[in-house]
Amino acid sequence: MEAIRAFQRAAMSENTRRGNETDLLAFGEWCRNRGVSDLPAEPITLAAYLTYAANLVDEHGDYFYAPGTLGRWVGSINKAHFLKGFPKPGADPEVVFTMAGIRRERARPEARKAPLLLADLKRVLGEIDLHSWPAGVIGQRDATIMLFGFAGAYRRSELAALTLQDVRLHPEDGLHVLLRQSKTDQESRGAVKGLPYGANPTTCPPCAFVRWVRILAATATGRAETMRVLRDVDTSKHVCRGPLPELATLDLSLPLFRPVMKNGNILDRAITGGVVNIVVQRRVAASGMNAPIYGAHSLRAGFVTQAFRAGATHHEVMRQTLHKGITTLEIYSRENDPLRHNAVTRIGL
Repeated sequence: MEAIRAFQRAAMSENTRRGNETDLLAFGEWCRNRGVSDLPAEPITLAAYLTYAANLVDEHGDYFYAPGTLGRWVGSINKAHFLKGFPKPGADPEVVFTMAGIRRERARPEARKAPLLLADLKRVLGEIDLHSWPAGVIGQRDATIMLFGFAGAYRRSELAALTLQDVRLHPEDGLHVLLRQSKTDQESRGAVKGLPYGANPTTCPPCAFVRWVRILAATATGRAETMRVLRDVDTSKHVCRGPLPELATLDLSLPLFRPVMKNGNILDRAITGGVVNIVVQRRVAASGMNAPIYGAHSLRAGFVTQAFRAGATHHEVMRQTLHKGITTLEIYSRENDPLRHNAVTRIGL
């Protein structure tokens, strides 16, 4: 039975499981405070809960919960009922029509982060300290995160999950990076993304990878060696074509991107997706740009927008983003490149 339960738990990602548990705890507490059952719950109880939450406002008078959040709650509650053999309350007309009304009355534009385009990425990278101790250590990591995130069109959770053994230097292509699992690949079939050699050493993903590997190897030797490697960094020249013996000295099972302490020490555990978001906002702010409109997703959105502006087809973009369909890509195109293939450009204004 324990082996069975282990496989059943593995059917759901850890983030999804935590989210479901949080949703159910909140619903359970609300029901107990009102003396009604949460499992099984009557459809009218769930409809009342959703109505209560939909009418909550913050200190500015704005509605606290978006319809999408309430819809996720319904999914969590339905799943809990299904697993216990009870009818799903969210499938009842009481709940279906309540949610339909909430979506209609509380509709609001989805807040999306601005894309970080290539020119802005170059600006941000140009402000990162790659040489001094200890700032250069975290600078090398952050520059590599941003280049991987942009060129690979990664989600932040995907960046955080990469290990050294997932990255392979390729003599013709640059880097082959194994993505073991993604949001659209929950069964871990895996996929390989290519991060090509760049014309500019500053924006060349393989160069960033080589420089970061050399830092990782140097920190295992000591502070003096790390400082020497930092001093020798030259972003005006490519370093990606030569040998990389330092890679053989590292434990390849360890994460590629790791926490860096203020004293320059690098921990052996992985960063979280939240750290990627912090890195992007901090580096964007340091370059003088409006940091609040940017985040980790700006790297992925920036790749898609830049690719479309360069004339890439949907299929070409999907080869890198691993989207399953073009619907989401059309959202990027409409919002961030609205004049592409738009008849308004042909009417002679």
